[in-house]
Amino acid sequence: MRKVIFYAFMIALVPFVSTALSETLKIGFVDAQKVFETSDEGKRVQANVQEYVLSRQKIIDIEEKELRKMEEDLRTQAALLSPEATKMKQDEMQKKFSEYQKKAREMNQEVQDKKVETNKAFFLLLEKAIQEAAKKEGYSLVLDKNREGGPVLYSEASADITDKVIDQLNEMTKK
Repeated sequence: MRKVIFYAFMIALVPFVSTALSETLKIGFVDAQKVFETSDEGKRVQANVQEYVLSRQKIIDIEEKELRKMEEDLRTQAALLSPEATKMKQDEMQKKFSEYQKKAREMNQEVQDKKVETNKAFFLLLEKAIQEAAKKEGYSLVLDKNREGGPVLYSEASADITDKVIDQLNEMTKK
């Protein structure tokens, strides 16, 4: 019986507590993806990653050209070479192809690692910018509103502090 009275009392208090909290709790949201795509720092990070990807791709392209040349040379010389020499060239080409595949996998892993590393650094900086912007604007809680859904399904436009976070981040990273 005491538990029933206690729970009834607690339920009766909920409207008063929630009203009091809503008056002091200011909630905002940020589209972190938009910040990444449009802030100066986000653009810089994306450009650096793209440059890194292109440099790795050039290395792979050179290796691929060498393989194609070896294959063309083998086709051209196949009629002139003895079966043993042809077999040796094919084995050499197969070994080179295996090395190429291994190098391509390693380069791909390097690119993925670079993306993770740079994104992690960016999002740590983004977190600081969000904290600064939230403090300046008096927000108690800031949620991420991403495009694929998430914790914020609806909010008033006035609660969106994405542009303020972009400004804060640009200010923090000015060089």
